[in-house]
Amino acid sequence: MAENSLYSDPALIAVYDALNAGREDYDFYLSQLPNVPQRVLDIGCGTGRFALELAARGHDVCAVDPAPGMVAFAREKPGADLIEWYVGRCCVVPKSRPFDFIFMTGHAFQCLLSDQDISRLYAEVVARLAPDGVFFAESRNPAVKAWERWCPENAGPPVAFTERRSVQVTHEVTSVRDGQVRFVETYRFDPEGTEQRSESCLRFCSKDQLEALAQQAGLGVRHLSGDWDGQAFDEASSPEIILGLQFQN
Repeated sequence: MAENSLYSDPALIAVYDALNAGREDYDFYLSQLPNVPQRVLDIGCGTGRFALELAARGHDVCAVDPAPGMVAFAREKPGADLIEWYVGRCCVVPKSRPFDFIFMTGHAFQCLLSDQDISRLYAEVVARLAPDGVFFAESRNPAVKAWERWCPENAGPPVAFTERRSVQVTHEVTSVRDGQVRFVETYRFDPEGTEQRSESCLRFCSKDQLEALAQQAGLGVRHLSGDWDGQAFDEASSPEIILGLQFQN
């Protein structure tokens, strides 16, 4: 079993889009963009779905992801030639090109497992954000303990990714400690009946933690909501912490 093999195993990369077909986060972030063209950076772009949609709408797009396999998969999609692709952390994107909007979708922010990791990302964002630019990211609200529902009995139905093949994913949490949730994902491929497993770890930060670290980096909150329908954030019940950060006045 490999840690985060979801981002490196070709078989798992190939089913990533089918398993992540929901787009309420994309629709929300797209609604925050004014008229085209905007200079946009997609951090943790994965297989490029969001970056490709941004480019198709006429935005000037850069996309970066630390997983070479993900970026390679994205580069093979129609329209990929409209995007400037990078492999690595945000720091590999040139500072000479300021961005009006920087996005980090898909709860990729939760892969930052320490305050140091978050502060480093914020610093990298600050170095690439235009003076009036906005950085959007989301993290699951730890107060609602989403991980308590990550168990085999709550697995969703199999998802088709070709005409004859499907995959079903189950989750099992192995530890919860200091805000970090470690879990195993099992992918069952049918009709073969084969299985692959991947171990991951995500950090659940409070809104106050995220804002305090942002403030230290010189960023203040422009937008805060608790769900993709734009509802106001409620610390006790909101499933998401959706932040839009900009330079403090």
